[in-house]
Amino acid sequence: MPVQASWIDAETGETINVEGLTENVGETSTLVNLDTLPPVGCEVRLRIMDESKPIIEVTTRVIRVERDPGKPMAALTILENMKKWKNTAMAAAEKWVTRHWQLNYEEEWVN
Repeated sequence: MPVQASWIDAETGETINVEGLTENVGETSTLVNLDTLPPVGCEVRLRIMDESKPIIEVTTRVIRVERDPGKPMAALTILENMKKWKNTAMAAAEKWVTRHWQLNYEEEWVN
């Protein structure tokens, strides 16, 4: 799903705003693909989007980054609104996958 992420750069004090996509949405965390990665330990404001409107906005913390140039990702743990996250984000992810993936069960399995 499309996301918007923002955080404060520790060196400059400037707000960094980036867009990306979720790779995985879990009950207490999410893995997001972002062109610019926040540092580990940084607090990130994350919005999951549906078209141009936000589905949910939460504060997260970066627990891991993967600096693969082809697919840079940040693992984020949810810090607030856990119940709303579980209800809203998980349901939205399920709907998004249903709309955007076409599965061919003879060729591959998706877990």
